[in-house]
Amino acid sequence: MSNKILAVDMDGTLFDDEKNISKENLQAITKMLDAGHVLAFDTGRPNNALKKILSIYKEFQRENVYMLGYQGVVGTSMLSDDVLFGDYIDIDNALELVNAILDKKFTCIVFDNGCIYTFNDNHFVESYKQVSREKLIYITDVKELKNKHITKIMAVDYDHPENLQAFKDDTSAIFDDRFESFFSHYAFLEFVKRGTGKGDGIKKLADHLSIPISNVVACGDERNDISMVTTAGVGVAMANGRDELKAEADYVTEHDNNNSGIAEVIYKFFL
Repeated sequence: MSNKILAVDMDGTLFDDEKNISKENLQAITKMLDAGHVLAFDTGRPNNALKKILSIYKEFQRENVYMLGYQGVVGTSMLSDDVLFGDYIDIDNALELVNAILDKKFTCIVFDNGCIYTFNDNHFVESYKQVSREKLIYITDVKELKNKHITKIMAVDYDHPENLQAFKDDTSAIFDDRFESFFSHYAFLEFVKRGTGKGDGIKKLADHLSIPISNVVACGDERNDISMVTTAGVGVAMANGRDELKAEADYVTEHDNNNSGIAEVIYKFFL
């Protein structure tokens, strides 16, 4: 049997709503890895922070486990900090976008490969720091971002998320030729370099491992997972996923993220 790659999103997909991974999912993943297949976490989370979060799971400390962090932009293996690939945002483009986000009074978070920057001192930023487990640096001038390896940029508005969609629409003529933009959460509008994203991440990993893209199964729940679900040989939407994602998927799970939906995928497509 040819080796395959299982690419999984984290929140709302592999994680249950309490940010835990079920015993059933872990058992299925172990069997899949023992059979020689590959696991890739294709996620908006930073690689080093994800590595810390997953360090409690001995099941993932394997050579055939990879992380595609920052929305698939940076690829690393679980056992090494060496960067397999990284495609960063041009700094002039980044500064222009950040200024546009700040002009609209959105909370702005900028991700370097190793830490996050923000101009906003609010409750959301502090909460996000705890969730992301990344080093957080407050800055006051966009020029302080020069010479950084910027992986993604996020605009946030919990109070009026409809304003984020308006911003996306109103600036499409300005930024769409340079950025991929998508919602990873109803209040999170994220931007990565045009031509990159979760779908590009699995293509690059598959090329690195000499595995055909037809042998990739990708699972997600949110709108930012659409690119990997449509790129993979088999695209899977979780039962709890967005309708927009389900419309693009080849398969929709019967079980949601709180009921070991990833184990269902593994037994159907890998074992």
